[in-house]
Amino acid sequence: MGFLSRLFIPRSVRRAAHPARAVRRAVTPKPVKRVRRAMHPVSNAKYSVERSVATSLRSGSKRRTKAPIYRHGNCPVKHRTPEAAAGCRNR
Repeated sequence: MGFLSRLFIPRSVRRAAHPARAVRRAVTPKPVKRVRRAMHPVSNAKYSVERSVATSLRSGSKRRTKAPIYRHGNCPVKHRTPEAAAGCRNR
């Protein structure tokens, strides 16, 4: 790849080496992509429902419990251990 091609061809296009679909996707400006996505609210809604269902199935009924945080005084930092809170410089 020469110097001039690096200047004139966007990096996303250069990286999308072989398939025509990847090149088309890379060449399409981001505002155009956003407009296309906005024009298909039904497809977007379907996709979001699929993602939420897939995510809920993957995580199962178990929810991760929040790790305890340790604070001292009016320090804005959420310390992970009491030792870290004790050794904090914001005392």
